[in-house]
Amino acid sequence: MLFGTRTGFGLDFHVERDPGLLCVDVFVGGLPVNTWDNAFYPPLLVKKLKDELSRFRAPTAPPPGFTSPEESFRIAEDWIYGDSGTWTRSGAEAEADAGEELARWEFLEWGECTDQVTAFAFPDGDQVHLACRVRDGGGQARGAEARCAPTVVSMSRTALVATLEHALAAAEREWAARLAAMKSRGDSDH
Repeated sequence: MLFGTRTGFGLDFHVERDPGLLCVDVFVGGLPVNTWDNAFYPPLLVKKLKDELSRFRAPTAPPPGFTSPEESFRIAEDWIYGDSGTWTRSGAEAEADAGEELARWEFLEWGECTDQVTAFAFPDGDQVHLACRVRDGGGQARGAEARCAPTVVSMSRTALVATLEHALAAAEREWAARLAAMKSRGDSDH
């Protein structure tokens, strides 16, 4: 079950793969961002999808310091990972302030399945600019080597919200079915 698109933003559920986890491939701009692990703990995925929906349901102005998705990604990533070596002396303070504002739009912080991606979803009225970079090195993205330049895709806010809503409904439905099956197995054991 694919919600959204692989070339924009998409969540591809593989419900038959694991009885206790939800296997979901996440795509941003054609890039699969969780290739090393796609087995999400269902309650965590449900919570994270709800959190993302609460941030994007209403149009929001671009964050202070937003220029372009690529440059805003660089500034936010530098702020998060402490790589201020790229800042010029005269612009360091302003860029640090912008970095803090831009980093608030971190996206795909959905547990260990998305640890290898640094992603931001910058609102821009009825548009959202997704920018991400996948990293090698296993585990957390912090401190790992980047394996590709940032991938950027801009999409309508309503398309992003619809994708998240459909994915949330599927995650809740699948988790409820799995809980019922576990309860049924537990009841039949007594």
